[in-house]
Amino acid sequence: MLVLAAGTLAASLFFYLNGAHHHGDIDLYHSYAHAFWLAGGLPHIIPTEYPVLAVLPFSLTMLPPVHQPVIVFGLWMLVLFVSGFVVLARRESPRVAEICAVYLAVGAFATAVGRYDLVPLALTLGAYWFARSRRFLPAYALLAAGTLLKLYPAALLPIIAIEQYRVLGRGVLRSWPPAGVLAGVAAFSAIVAAGFGIAYLMEPDGWLGPFTYGLRRPIQVESVPATLLWAGSLAGFPVKTDLSFHSFNLLGSLTGAISIIFNAAFLAGVAWVLWRQATGKLDLGRALVAILLVVICTGRVFSPQYLIWVLPFIAIVERRYNPAWLVVCALTTLIFPIAYSGLHTVGSAPPVEFPLWFLGAIALRNFVMVAASVRFLSRTPPQASLEARQWPRSSAA
Repeated sequence: MLVLAAGTLAASLFFYLNGAHHHGDIDLYHSYAHAFWLAGGLPHIIPTEYPVLAVLPFSLTMLPPVHQPVIVFGLWMLVLFVSGFVVLARRESPRVAEICAVYLAVGAFATAVGRYDLVPLALTLGAYWFARSRRFLPAYALLAAGTLLKLYPAALLPIIAIEQYRVLGRGVLRSWPPAGVLAGVAAFSAIVAAGFGIAYLMEPDGWLGPFTYGLRRPIQVESVPATLLWAGSLAGFPVKTDLSFHSFNLLGSLTGAISIIFNAAFLAGVAWVLWRQATGKLDLGRALVAILLVVICTGRVFSPQYLIWVLPFIAIVERRYNPAWLVVCALTTLIFPIAYSGLHTVGSAPPVEFPLWFLGAIALRNFVMVAASVRFLSRTPPQASLEARQWPRSSAA
């Protein structure tokens, strides 16, 4: 199965990403790395929309310097993919590694080796394994490093903190604050602050770019809010297409209201997940998956590579093929790159109106994903129920 999955991603690299208009992100990575290392003088030029450590995986486009950044970067990511399969097989099981490889090959055909998201994924997996083995300080450190690569691992900080608090044997509202949890959160905060401090010294006008860039982005066409925006257009509320921030977006009269609704849904979802974890109804793995699903489903941007963040953890937690997630994976690849290529939108301006079948495919994928996420969030595994009846536990060493 590893050979088949790796072969699928290799085919993506050599026959899709190496095409004329399909490697814009890798070109962007290469330009950022070139500007950082070779522009000359100080301060270094840091990426506009990415945290400062992102320049490290971006630099893989230059190693070795063979003037083929797409192939070079894709091969690095393919090596990371294969290495991750081997580690998963040893730490979890060969079955889990197989499920993960299939999910990624099906759902991240154009992005697993064409984006750098496998790198922060590796760090979040390491943080999860350290936390699961009750070695929390390295878990916080890896989570901080992941945050300095791509911001989303910061959402997992309260999951790790609550898990450590539970391991200490504390009640939900008693014995706060625990010194060990505070030390871990402080270590995470110090590493992240140091990273952004270095970014400030390098580029005082752009060090907050990862935040300001994200806050300015409109609703991206593949996101769940965009599906509601499109549904509103069917009821007579005007919507138009937009090309900005390296993505295709939808703009409409309902944008403000939908943004408020999904911001509230994000806060409510996070609060619900943290409470269920704190009361023992979600174990560490399921809580981590749940937070990532809340982030993805309520965000105004849903790029196809975001599935890379969560699919391996779903494989670890469920340990079996889930038809719903296979459908989500297949529909995601149907949308990008297949439908995008069919519309000739890659590397060009969007059409005046996206066709019904295109937005319908996105809506179907989002419906299945939200339904699968809600089902995941609402389930309480038997083991977690047992922990809830037994908790608080005695303090652990």
